[in-house]
This record gives sequence, structure tokens and C-alpha cells, in this order.
Amino acid sequence: MRAIERILDQMNRAWGGPSWTGVDIRPLLDDVTDTQARSHPLPNVHSIIELVAHMTATMDLVTYRLAGNPKELTSEEDWRDVTLLPWAAAVEEMENAESRLSDAVARLSVDDLDRIVAGREYTTYVMVHGVIQHNLYHAGQIAILKKALP
Repeated sequence: MRAIERILDQMNRAWGGPSWTGVDIRPLLDDVTDTQARSHPLPNVHSIIELVAHMTATMDLVTYRLAGNPKELTSEEDWRDVTLLPWAAAVEEMENAESRLSDAVARLSVDDLDRIVAGREYTTYVMVHGVIQHNLYHAGQIAILKKALP
């Protein structure tokens, strides 16, 4: 298995399972209702829908950077207002972002992995693994939030 295929395998395991963490991102969202997604069962903690929108923005950021474009998220993009965003739409946006990211990674060459990301001080390899780690971190938060729901 070549390097890009191994990365895609890790992305797929994090997204749909089985991930080593035991928290597979997409199945984690299946039984969440709109009310639950907006709930704040723990004080001073983001809601599930806020985390999903944040993960979506981050995946889109990485996809954009993989195309060679330097970009930073504004605070509004990173933690957007989800008040009017339906839960089903948030999940669909996340699915689409994951698909775009997977497609962008699949188009990489092994040489691309060692290239410094435009405007950053790290390689494409580090960034792609970083987004996997980022998503699993937030998936763990979502799992805890689900357990804290009434």
C-alpha cells in the first residue's frame, strides 16, 4: 500500500470506522436529533452542531490549502453561528467536506507530502494527519456530549 492509500485508509477509519479510538465520526451522528445537536448539556462547552460546523470548516480549510492556497479561517468561519442551520444540513455539509477532502488527498503524489503548505511552516503530510487528529479529538467531545444529554 502506498503512502497516499495509507492516509486515505486512516481518514476512512476515522470517518466511518473502525477507528482505533473506537469513536467513528459519521456513525456517531446518526441518532442525534436537532434538539440534541443544539443542546449544551455541559456548561461552557460547544454544542454538537457547533463542533460539526467547526470540523466542516477545518476540513474545507485543509482542502483549500491542499490546492496551494494560503488561507486562515476568520473567527466567524471557524466557529460560525449555527442558529439557523438545520441539523440535517450541518451533517450533509460535513459529509460533503469529508468527500472533498478525501478527493483532494487522493490526488496528492507522494512528493506532495513533503512539500511545505503555502503560508505555513509544516508539510502537507503533517497537515493531513493533523486534520484526522483534529476530527477525532472533536468526535471524542461529541461522544461525551451525547452521554451528558438528558
